[in-house]
Amino acid sequence: MIRIFTFGLIGILIVFGHNLTVQAQTMRVEGTVTSSDQETIPGASIVVKGTSRGTVTDIDGNYTIDNVSSADILVFSFVGYLTVERTVGEQSVIDVALEEQVTTLDELVVVGYGTVRKSDLTGAVSQVKGAEIMKIPAVNPAQALQGKMAGVQVSSASGAPGAQPVVRVRGVGTFGNSAPVYVVDGVILDDISFLAAGDIESMEVLKDASAIAIYGARGANGVVMVTTKRGSKGKATINVNTEYSMQTVPDPISLLSGPEFATIVNEIRPGSYNNVNAVADTDWQSLIFQPAAIQNHQVSASGQTDDINYFFSLSYFNQEGIIEKSNFERLTLRFNNEYKLRENFRLGNNITLAPFWQDNTDNNAVFQAYRAQPVDVPFTPDGEFGEVIGVGNPLAAIEYTNNSNKGLRTVGNVYGEWDVIEGLTLRSSFGVDLNNSRSRNFTPEFFVSPQQQNDRSRLNIGNNRFSTWLWENTANYNKSVGKHRFNGVVGYTLQETSSEGFSAGGENIIRDEPDFWYINPNNINPNTVSNAVDFNQNYSMISYLGRLNYVFDDKYLFTATFRRDGSSKFTDINRYANFPAFAVGWNLSNENFMANLPVISFAKLRASWGATGNEKINYSRIYSRVLNQIDGVFGRVPELVPGATFGVLGNPDLVWETTYQTDVGMELGFLDDKIVLEVDYFNRITQDILVDLAVPGYLGNGQGARITYNAGEVLNRGFEFKLVYQNQINDFNYRIGLLGNTLHNEVLAVSGIEGEGDELIGGSVFNRFVTRSTVGRPIGYFYGYETDGVFQSQAEIDAYPSQSQVRPGDLRYVDANGDGAVTLADRTFIGSPIPDLIFGFNFEANYKNFGLSLDIQGEYGKELYNAKEQIRPDLYNFESHVLDRWRGEGTSTTQPRATAGGYNWEPSTRFVQDGSYLRVRNVTFSYSLPAATTELLRMQAARIYLSGVNMFTLTNYTGYSPEFGSEDPLSNGLDFGGYPVTAIYSIGANFTF
Repeated sequence: MIRIFTFGLIGILIVFGHNLTVQAQTMRVEGTVTSSDQETIPGASIVVKGTSRGTVTDIDGNYTIDNVSSADILVFSFVGYLTVERTVGEQSVIDVALEEQVTTLDELVVVGYGTVRKSDLTGAVSQVKGAEIMKIPAVNPAQALQGKMAGVQVSSASGAPGAQPVVRVRGVGTFGNSAPVYVVDGVILDDISFLAAGDIESMEVLKDASAIAIYGARGANGVVMVTTKRGSKGKATINVNTEYSMQTVPDPISLLSGPEFATIVNEIRPGSYNNVNAVADTDWQSLIFQPAAIQNHQVSASGQTDDINYFFSLSYFNQEGIIEKSNFERLTLRFNNEYKLRENFRLGNNITLAPFWQDNTDNNAVFQAYRAQPVDVPFTPDGEFGEVIGVGNPLAAIEYTNNSNKGLRTVGNVYGEWDVIEGLTLRSSFGVDLNNSRSRNFTPEFFVSPQQQNDRSRLNIGNNRFSTWLWENTANYNKSVGKHRFNGVVGYTLQETSSEGFSAGGENIIRDEPDFWYINPNNINPNTVSNAVDFNQNYSMISYLGRLNYVFDDKYLFTATFRRDGSSKFTDINRYANFPAFAVGWNLSNENFMANLPVISFAKLRASWGATGNEKINYSRIYSRVLNQIDGVFGRVPELVPGATFGVLGNPDLVWETTYQTDVGMELGFLDDKIVLEVDYFNRITQDILVDLAVPGYLGNGQGARITYNAGEVLNRGFEFKLVYQNQINDFNYRIGLLGNTLHNEVLAVSGIEGEGDELIGGSVFNRFVTRSTVGRPIGYFYGYETDGVFQSQAEIDAYPSQSQVRPGDLRYVDANGDGAVTLADRTFIGSPIPDLIFGFNFEANYKNFGLSLDIQGEYGKELYNAKEQIRPDLYNFESHVLDRWRGEGTSTTQPRATAGGYNWEPSTRFVQDGSYLRVRNVTFSYSLPAATTELLRMQAARIYLSGVNMFTLTNYTGYSPEFGSEDPLSNGLDFGGYPVTAIYSIGANFTF
């Protein structure tokens, strides 16, 4: 119904637009001129372009002008506002809203606990407006930052409905959680998956120490500030946004067909197929992937009176998965209100309620479809699921998987503000983040094959509760005295976070219908019952903060920031840490000597240094815990006695991770800011990195025991740049932007791990660790053998260091240490998933009522590890490049002979591919209906658009997408063949009443 309504209404509007004709005739035109916040503007000028004929608005902002023709263009202008031109056409009433002319110097930027003028800003801050965020139909608005901000990398861990993006600000500075912190209208959060994109006014990313030190222990990985929408003064405004999208898999992986697979298998196991052309040819990817829809709709109402500012919105987001039965659905209800109780006292709230439903996004179908032999059939002749050797039938996996998760996320705050005296405002805010969810996993009794079966129906149910509250009290003071301008804030905050969950399982569920999926005393399995506190989310913090901005003569800038944080994650002696920062700036464009350089409209130099922290570790790491149950044999008469040992060894000496960052920046504006250039150099060193290390077994802690140490140091440095050119030629205005950043990541120190010296291992692929972190290399670099071609003959094998099992046609591994033999000691650095360059290109143009925008983004200089291809415990299907295999001397120097596993499948450069890519991230074409049409429909504005996301990707990588990332820095860049990232094609409309 929603789809029919949307298309029907859009069709009606287009018909109205096309039926309007422009005729040259003389007429009277009248209307009202207002500001963007609906305030009328008396004295505004209206002139017929190219003539001296014109008028001005009266005290109520109204005007009348006679003797104009349909071909005339009216020019509306007023001091301090942008000039607007309107073609008369057949319009007898032309109302215009003028936007304030905000210069680069006057623009406000959101920072921690306040805002500052762009000209006064000494920190590195990037901003994206709400209109840009709405271009990407994604469950998490952070995905819209991809390719929009220098120094910010956004990638996808999965393309599954509801999946969250991986966000990195200025690289990876720790071995653990490297995600930034999010601040939504003052509430500090770990993610913004509950937010609807249409509710966001702007997003700012704080990148250097001067900007983020106000958040102290939370700021080491960057801070993303989110400001949601509020009402504007004037009459109430109603906005309706509706969008319908379709998703497809843009680049399926090239796998062998049935006959090709049979040919390869005959080489591995001669005689397996007598007639390779008579085998089945099943394309498993085409069977599990299907086009899927996304619906995204929002209705909002906003306004402002003398006493009340209000914004209400209701949003609905529904993403069906490209794999059947997978989906994510969310309803978002938002209330932003502020009430003026006295002239100097205000109460307000920012509250979001977001119930959500998610189904079947973690099934094994992609894993199976990639590996399934194409000679197997999906169904037997009688319609039952066919047996698929090795991995199971992907279609059966989809059919018998029933995972769901539903819950309610409540995020918001209530606050009070008191203007004590001129310039001094006291604010107290109490915020919460509450997330209650219930998961359910039902597997029916079924049999497909001996490998793929379930002997009895099973049900697992879990209930989880997460809550955090944050109480912040601040005092802001603004004062100007002559050439001196001060802005300061001090504050005191408290936060407490807790989480716990309950889970249980049952068997022999009486029916397969969802109405019967419950657990009762007759079917419960007592071994599955657990009730535990999540120690990672059970802690409290107390903080003291302060910042002073000082500006002299609009030229010389100084910022000092300090925060002291205390966390219950550390013992008393190490509980508190201090995080200072200092920054200076110089507005060169305000110096007298710059008057001789009129081409430069704005110029500023700035520099900063400061410290920030990170305490994202498990709360219990300072305590030893008994986790592992071990049975021992004791006594003269041997008897099995139950016992237990430490699973986690506590370390009471833990201290905070601390990141020290230096930033030097330059901002330039040319030709009245038609050209704007920003350049930053940053040097960021993280010390005392918190690392989980293995405990030697001889200490009696059992297998897999861990202990946390401050055991590492990491460097990130690089350049950031942003270049923007914007101009207007009559009715045509356009904007071109280019941005990017280089990144050098290097481990400076790491202490003894797993008894193997100063390195961290990670990234296990089929029980082989394929990543390392050692001094002088980037975090999580790929580790394995370097290949140097393919052995062509036995004589070549005899003349080259090799292993005993090698045959002609096998890979030639490099003897890296030169000891004359190929052993485990020859494994070395074979690539890094961290790009050398991240870049974006943005173009936007508007001509009369038409608009076009283009966003391109990409990464250069990174490698990806094709882990899905290496995992081969059984004979699976192959990627199509195996067709170029070695078949005899001289036939191939890159692809080894066909084998099902063993020597040629060791971790090596064979599985490392160039992950560089260039992607058309978004293309949007829009049409805004003429004023006469919107007036006829009693609307303020109406816009329809077509858009595409991830439409085209240029890359050499053979996986589903080269952009994928991982929250775990030690496993980043390992492609296990997860849920593909999709291409999205949308049609939508925006209406304002």
